[in-house]
Order: sequence, then C-alpha cells, then structure tokens
Amino acid sequence: MIDDLGCCSHVDALLAAVGPVAGLAVADIGCGDGALGRELAARGAFVTGFDPFMAPAARMAAGTGTWQLVRAAADKLPGPSASFDLALFVFSLHHVPQEQLAGALAEVRRVLRRDGRLYVAEPVAEGPHQYIVELFHDETEARAAAAAALAGHAATHFVNQRVLSYVDVRRYAGFDTFAARMIANMRFNGYSEEAVVAPAVRRRFAETAARCGDSFDQPVRVHLYR
Repeated sequence: MIDDLGCCSHVDALLAAVGPVAGLAVADIGCGDGALGRELAARGAFVTGFDPFMAPAARMAAGTGTWQLVRAAADKLPGPSASFDLALFVFSLHHVPQEQLAGALAEVRRVLRRDGRLYVAEPVAEGPHQYIVELFHDETEARAAAAAALAGHAATHFVNQRVLSYVDVRRYAGFDTFAARMIANMRFNGYSEEAVVAPAVRRRFAETAARCGDSFDQPVRVHLYR
C-alpha cells in the first residue's frame, strides 16, 4: 500500500515518513549544498552531509541541531560503523554510478545503527517536469539500476516499513527561470547548457506552460526501510 502525501516539500515528506528528527544522527548522502540537512538540523537533528562534488564545511549550529558537509563518495563514507540513526538518499541514489551502487548500499548498512532507518526518495518518470527534462537528461537507465540495486540490497538487509508518494511542486515564471535552475544543477548531472536551451526544449516548455501554467510538478516515490 502506498501512502499518498499530496503536494509537499522534501522535508515535510521526510518528517511525515520518519516522525520527529530531534536528537537523531542523520547521514544525508548525495546532499548537494546541504539545504535539506540544514532544515533537519534546525529541527534538532545532528546531520552529516556527504557529497563527492562539494567543498567540505565544518560542523556548525543550525537551530537546535548541527550540520556539516564531508566530501565523500557514497560507497566510501568515512567514520565509524553503527554511528547514524537515519540515512537519506533524496534524489541522489540514481546519481551513484552503477558500479558503485552495491558498495554504497553496503556502506549505508555499515554506518546505520542496529535499529537505524534508510529513507530513499526518487523522482518518478512522469509528470510535466519529467516531460520537459527528458529531452536533455533522460535518467531512465540510471533510475532503473538504482531501483534494482535497492530492491536487491533491501531484501537482504532491511525491512520495508513504508512506501509513500508525494508531489514536489515546482514553479517557473518562464523558460529563462527554468533554464537557470537546470544549468545550476549541471555539476550533478551529465548534460550541457546548450542542451538545456535547445529549441526543442523551449517548445516543449511553452507547450507545457500552456497546459499547466507556472506549475511543473514532479511526482516522487519514497521507500522507508528499517
């Protein structure tokens, strides 16, 4: 059974799935600039973000919790075993290279405490945002590989607690706003600025805007494991 959360933010979806995070040690894997981790820290979590592309940042106070950023690949997390209560992959598991997926999931199991939980949120290949982005960034193969690796690993090492869905609401005032957002994300993805602003993408954006207005929503599927 899938619990539908409707339209909500990434942090609200996570809190609906796992409950309060105050006092939890959280590993945010593939965290980017750490926006999600800082929101969780403001709610009392002690968050360590791991990302291979970002510069490290020292631990700092954020609300009643703390946040820090460590440069590390998902399959080579530094630090001791059994040190986290909660591990997150939010729109990041499918960015792990296929040859590193098994190692990344084994690392998650290593760093989680015995009663720890794994939260994985992945975009679903449907909806208006997907319809535009697939022209220059088709993640079908990467997402399928991530899902297969997760299912195989979870069946051995975890219990699937819950499956949830929600809609990540995305608003773009026009094509230039959309293109700027996509170009800012290029460091995490394998496309070029030229591909983003191609005429075919502009046409599909205009077509979608005529149908959906400024709303380009992205459906999301969540698996929560213990």
